[in-house]
Amino acid sequence: MTRRAAPSAPASDRPRPGSLAASRRGLLLAVAVAAAAGPACDEKFQSFLRNASDRHVEREKKKEADAVRLATEEAVISPPVRAAIALVRASDYDFVSVTSDGTRKRYSGFDFAGMLETKTRWLGRGLEGLSTWLDQIGGRTFFGGRSYLVRLPDGRELNFRSWLEAEIAALPTALPATEPPP
Repeated sequence: MTRRAAPSAPASDRPRPGSLAASRRGLLLAVAVAAAAGPACDEKFQSFLRNASDRHVEREKKKEADAVRLATEEAVISPPVRAAIALVRASDYDFVSVTSDGTRKRYSGFDFAGMLETKTRWLGRGLEGLSTWLDQIGGRTFFGGRSYLVRLPDGRELNFRSWLEAEIAALPTALPATEPPP
């Protein structure tokens, strides 16, 4: 007579993954591993958590400092000037700067706007009105005092100030070009 193995437990009696019995086994296994690793594991993990927390705090401080710096830089440029620079940045024309020796440098709208922003941050503190900004900073080169030009797609070139004033006038809500009252 052959012996047969005892029948296995029905499928309903076996612990299923995600069941309470399986989670108890997992928990017991995790406790056993942690106990076998000893207190050195806890110290390493605490050190890891402390370092991660310190890095997070430093990142948050840097974000706050960057936000303050950006707000300070934006406060230097008045809203009408910032809107005019944004108009230049959005344009797809070429902008031309003629240097004192007569050479011509072409800029895209994005690059020319960046140059105007930098120039305004360095030289334009306290300039509120758009016309004053165009007279002192935005309309001419710094060293040679030559007017900037705008190159249209058909090859014609316009004075930058004339082009900018015409573009602002064509906007649905024109920017205030007059000086603010004292």
